[in-house]
Amino acid sequence: MGYPIPKEARLQGVFQPMRFEATVEECIVTHGEIPKDLSGGFYRTGPTWKRPTKQGSNGILSMDGMVQGLILDNGRADFRNRWIRTPKYLLEEQHGRGMFEYSDGDFGDWRVWGYGDVKRDKYTTGVPQGTNNVNVFPFAGQIVASGEQGGPPIALDPITLETAGIVNWSSKLGSGIHDKAAFGDAAFTAHPKWDHETGLLYGWSYRDTKPYVTLHCVSPDGGVDSRELWDAPYNTVAHDIWLTEDYIVMPFQPMVIDSKRITEQQTSVFGWEPDLPIILAVIPRNDIHGSIRWITTDLEPQYVMHTMSANTSGSTLTLDAPIFNRPPFPFEQDFAAGDDVALFFSIAKSALGRWTIDLETGASKSEFLSDRPSELPKVDERFYGKPYRFGFQVGGVNKRTGMSMNSLVVTDMKTGSDQEYVIRTDQPAGVLEATFAPRSTSSAEGDGYIIVPVSWWAENRGEYLIFDTDDITQGPVTRIELPFRLGWTAHGHWADFR
Repeated sequence: MGYPIPKEARLQGVFQPMRFEATVEECIVTHGEIPKDLSGGFYRTGPTWKRPTKQGSNGILSMDGMVQGLILDNGRADFRNRWIRTPKYLLEEQHGRGMFEYSDGDFGDWRVWGYGDVKRDKYTTGVPQGTNNVNVFPFAGQIVASGEQGGPPIALDPITLETAGIVNWSSKLGSGIHDKAAFGDAAFTAHPKWDHETGLLYGWSYRDTKPYVTLHCVSPDGGVDSRELWDAPYNTVAHDIWLTEDYIVMPFQPMVIDSKRITEQQTSVFGWEPDLPIILAVIPRNDIHGSIRWITTDLEPQYVMHTMSANTSGSTLTLDAPIFNRPPFPFEQDFAAGDDVALFFSIAKSALGRWTIDLETGASKSEFLSDRPSELPKVDERFYGKPYRFGFQVGGVNKRTGMSMNSLVVTDMKTGSDQEYVIRTDQPAGVLEATFAPRSTSSAEGDGYIIVPVSWWAENRGEYLIFDTDDITQGPVTRIELPFRLGWTAHGHWADFR
């Protein structure tokens, strides 16, 4: 069955869906050459519209996930993108139509996310509703895609990107806001952190009923150690954490998730309740069952969507991240029934900032380190949970109530100095989240390359830019071109093959 692509904000501009699978071997290099010391894969995933739901709606989080992979080795680049063949995808592919009906699928406006409960029937009973379309990361020799809610992590082949199936440790994970549909159904964060030396993966699941969060530490052999946080203060959207040498720091912020908001209040599953305090759970990293320090901060209402990293000095903990004035999501305070969705950076602003916490007294302070709009922070991921110095971000300029992202920024977090390279000015394009790749397996922190995907959607082409961290202001050392626009992807990571 064929469908027209709906004319709504979720599917316009940079969000136009790339609905086909492609293989481009020996990609064309239009500038410079691919550094021969790069050997690995840059993987990204995002929601991609394939067909409307059973109700005809198009919630971003109910759209199928599509993974993109750029494999670099010995000066050569190969590109692939593939649908992530979740149980939901396979059921709908079998029938050639949308099979799921969501409790938030009838609004036809900004309230539709695809995170509502599914009305089960003889076809969908026992089938997880997850689409695994938010992030993809390396773990235990595979590439793992996660959607945060609705279904368990999915393993992918690092070279072919073919779906290997649900990870073998899924049955040990907690549930999200939905009841588990089958054995092995679960939820898992889209932003885990990991220890480069041991391979231990720090993740969690979250929900709208107690216990609001279940913490997981996953070993490369599939062993899972879990702790339910029964004393968590409220049903926050637990999207990201900070990992330090000694602690897992999970922020409880007043962006909440509650499926009853859909059914009882007829509004979005997400809410912004700025009267709730920002509370930090400081959890012993080496003993997740140890005593948790709960710090109720006096920080003003603000929002961290994605963390950069953290440092400690004595009893002082510094938590770095782009800080928003409010979450970049539409809420009932801003939009009325029937309004089209307003997405992400069009309705909120963020700039690089820091929360400083005194672990002895619990005192807290928030400050901005820059006035430049920035988001999508990255670091040298070999240094997750270690002292760090360099942060990488997509920078931007203020635009009405939000911001327009157009540059790559590298910040020295010790000196406060930064470098910026403007990738686009007035051209319609999406500068997507970058990733860092080390120059060698033993190179110093931050010494290597930054790879930035750019969707020149108005020109119907895609591009990967490779910058040398020695000086990004000189521009990309390599431009790799694709003969079609890159579909929008939320997040991804580098996996080293060396």
